[in-house]
Amino acid sequence: MMQAIRDGAQGIIAWIIVLLLTIVFAMFGLQGYVGTTSNSDVAEVNGVSISERDFDLQYRNYRQQQRQQLLELLGNDVNNPLFKQLFNEDVMRKRVLDGMVQRRLLTLAALEAGFNVGDEQIDRTIREFPAFQKEGGFNPDVYKQALRFQGMTSGSFKSRLKQDEVTSQFTNGLSGTVFVTGQQVENWYKLQDQKRTFSYVTLKAEDYRHQVSINDEMIKAYYDSNTQQFMTDEEVTLAYVELSPEDIAKQLGADEQALKEFYEERIADYAVIDTTKQQATLQDARKRILAGEDFAKLAKEISNDSGSANLGGEVGLIGRTDMEAAFADVAFALKKGEISEPVQTSFGMHIIKVNSIQGAQRNVSHILLNVDTKKLRTRSFEEVRATVEKDYQASAVDKEFSEKYQLLNNLSYEQPDTLEPVAAELNLTIKTVGPITRRGGEGLAKVPAVVSAAFSTDVLAGNNSEPLELENNNVVVLRVSKHKEAAPKPLTEVNDVIIQRLLAQQSQKLIKDKGAQLVEQLNADAVLAKVAESEKAKYEEASDIQRTDKKLPREVLTSVFAMPHPADGKAVHKGIELVSGDYMLLSLTSVTNGDLSVATEEQKLAAKRSLQTHLAQREVTALQADLRQSADITFYSQDDTDPAVTQ
Repeated sequence: MMQAIRDGAQGIIAWIIVLLLTIVFAMFGLQGYVGTTSNSDVAEVNGVSISERDFDLQYRNYRQQQRQQLLELLGNDVNNPLFKQLFNEDVMRKRVLDGMVQRRLLTLAALEAGFNVGDEQIDRTIREFPAFQKEGGFNPDVYKQALRFQGMTSGSFKSRLKQDEVTSQFTNGLSGTVFVTGQQVENWYKLQDQKRTFSYVTLKAEDYRHQVSINDEMIKAYYDSNTQQFMTDEEVTLAYVELSPEDIAKQLGADEQALKEFYEERIADYAVIDTTKQQATLQDARKRILAGEDFAKLAKEISNDSGSANLGGEVGLIGRTDMEAAFADVAFALKKGEISEPVQTSFGMHIIKVNSIQGAQRNVSHILLNVDTKKLRTRSFEEVRATVEKDYQASAVDKEFSEKYQLLNNLSYEQPDTLEPVAAELNLTIKTVGPITRRGGEGLAKVPAVVSAAFSTDVLAGNNSEPLELENNNVVVLRVSKHKEAAPKPLTEVNDVIIQRLLAQQSQKLIKDKGAQLVEQLNADAVLAKVAESEKAKYEEASDIQRTDKKLPREVLTSVFAMPHPADGKAVHKGIELVSGDYMLLSLTSVTNGDLSVATEEQKLAAKRSLQTHLAQREVTALQADLRQSADITFYSQDDTDPAVTQ
């Protein structure tokens, strides 16, 4: 079985990078895939930890996603009772942690089954991913900055990619073991390509609010029963010190003697390929051409490009990306008939002539002289002084920054209850930011890693944070100077909000009861169009709707396709509560199954793959249930007064 899964696995990890920073699950790998347990873990799965920091990053991203999706669904109405009901912090935290546990179980099972991925594959994927590229190639600085902003290191990021790849190999391999018959595909296609025709009427809760009355007793009762919904945000004010390479650079200087010594120690670094002879030859050729000699004749005489020399140096039409950037940049900057100065590429030294301009292309000729890449010329100090000064400055800053970073790290750890010693030793100013909430704030509080550290158990307990790297290469250590716990808002402050919620609740209950009565009338042969007229509601029809329809809400499609088929030409009726709080009456009048016999070969193949994926997902779900049942899982409470819970 395991060999069959392994044979069916396909390594698809590029898309994982996009999801990695936002999806529910995230883990570190065993011996490069998972980590060891520490005091700040939130759970342990078969001896492998899920860290609090990892959980916080995943939860914050998941929470933001859920908030945006819910607000879009509710028309950005944060006062809608359903918003507070569905946007439940405890439920979401449990959902995220459960997802991480489930993913961890699959990863461990994959490792035990012998699945693996090498460092080369991970490195290649990172280098090729567009988000980490700049100007057409992989950019280490962009890569590092993206990870720093999320509070991750390159090592931890690669570990996550590794564990996600082995898990993907494992689960994707299941698809290769799923066998489906032609009859199964035909039945599946009947359902997936099924079309339904129905009519519907929406009873809007706001249209019934005038029938609802609210009193003070109801307001007080709602407040007392839902105090957790009216809490102030937990807030912290942070004190922090910031170590900046830029600030260090401003304090460093260099005299001429130091620069010369730096140059002498690294003189080989300033050697370049010797093109003196080639440049002189090409400059002479350029002068002769400008004086009237024929470019083509000279190209035949001196060019080392055998392919174009016999053609008088003509290369032909080129586009902007057809040649090396150094060549193309010069060629596309020239006007028709102009001759360039000598240009160096990986092929050698050139002079270039533009023969004609044809839209986005250039017809060019060139003269190429080969260069000996092993023949180097040592540039004098005077030639490279500006570069030497820049290199010296960078080297000095790196050294100074490294030494101060170690001091920062050691002092903030050795004296965890204050920033004063580290500030004094490193001549840093203790700055403040805040108050901020778990949602973050402005400036430094925009950085996810900073927010995560600020609300971590260790920092809230009064300790300094670990050094945190920012996008600009600065490093901060922070601590909480003020902590304001979440507390119930006074009733007077939330009175109007409660009234709106009660009005919504009561009107929703009213239309739910009303809707149930109307469904009974429909089942007793009432006509939906007439019911809509009596309720002064809009009657609408939807013909030949498929499961993939984008115009109707998903909740409506789910309900419609769950309704039984109409029999004997008689419509089937149903009432559903919408997430918006409104109520919808549905009348299903016809169902037409998909017909595989008239499907294209592409559609048939898509149906087969869709069924295999569906069945494979069922296999994965069943496997997860089995793994969880036999697993040793411990959940650690973040409250020291509560014991750990073992499953």
